[in-house]
Amino acid sequence: MKNILITGAAGGLGIALVNEYLSRGFRIFAADIVPEEEALSRLPDEKDRLFYLPTDVTDTGAVDALARFVSARTDSLDIIISAAGIIRPESEDLLEDFDIDGSIRLFDVNALGPLRIAKAMIGLLRAGKDKVLVNISSEAGSMTSHADYIMRYDYCMSKAALNIQSVILQRYLKPEGIRVLLINPGWMHTPMGGPDAPVDPADSARGIAELAEELRGNLDRYMYWNYNKTERPW
Repeated sequence: MKNILITGAAGGLGIALVNEYLSRGFRIFAADIVPEEEALSRLPDEKDRLFYLPTDVTDTGAVDALARFVSARTDSLDIIISAAGIIRPESEDLLEDFDIDGSIRLFDVNALGPLRIAKAMIGLLRAGKDKVLVNISSEAGSMTSHADYIMRYDYCMSKAALNIQSVILQRYLKPEGIRVLLINPGWMHTPMGGPDAPVDPADSARGIAELAEELRGNLDRYMYWNYNKTERPW
């Protein structure tokens, strides 16, 4: 049985990813900042294949505890998907009203959180078969196609930082056969995306899983993709 770690697993995309990978026969290690009882009320009842630990990805100690939690139950991970991410209502403010100091946690979650996960879990991923690390990015991280925002400084900057982080990780991990992918999940109708968003998170999760499957081991293909398997410009 293959093993996957999904962060942000109790959110809209995360729940869809859990469902998708359960349908593919994976054992899932799920993490989110949401307390266990609340998270498990949102997730499928699959006690034999779904293990959840509340984890704040901005807390190195909590991420290390997650690594110990996973290591106690398996000696390898085939796939890691860092899907934990946030946006603030204040992100919509224009420059004159923008709260820069309030952006620090957002940056910590969106950019540094995935790096903490990669650092803590890399030994398990090295021992896996698929060896795929997926960072959930956004069109907001693209310099050329980020929807012409004139606000969202912190969100766009955090996703751009995640993108370059992933480039560096791929350069470092390529000799070991580990594939790093950046995937834009689309504008989804989730609590973050809102009810007017056009993309069903189940469709996004399916596309993400298919990309991870098709590109595993193919270390020279493009890194930055949309969930529908089209390339996302940098």
